[in-house]
Amino acid sequence: MDDPETIFTAPALAERKRRVFMEQHDLSKIQKLQEKGKSDKIIKYLSSSDDTVVVAALEALSRIKDEDSVNSIAHMIDNPDTKIRVEAAKALGSIGTEYAKTYLLHRLNAEQDETVKTAIKEALHTLAEHH
Repeated sequence: MDDPETIFTAPALAERKRRVFMEQHDLSKIQKLQEKGKSDKIIKYLSSSDDTVVVAALEALSRIKDEDSVNSIAHMIDNPDTKIRVEAAKALGSIGTEYAKTYLLHRLNAEQDETVKTAIKEALHTLAEHH
């Protein structure tokens, strides 16, 4: 008789392998799009259910620094996921525009999570150092 765990583990393992493959594919695609400055295509990855992909998209957009990138990153600082809000704050800090600073200051007052508040303060500090 088959071990019940094996019956359920094999499909779960196959699904895990598929997710890892897709994540690697997405990360590679984001990097190539960043090199080409294609922020419009990277923005689509912000809706991924995979945090790693979303973080990679935020980082790529922060390097492109065009208006669409900044607006999309600013929108992500309202994400329900604490990790995503932290990464969005870091990305805004690295962009260094006046809009990014204004948005971070606004979000600092509204933010409830101390981890995110700390990330916002660090991002504002980064902005102050570069201006």
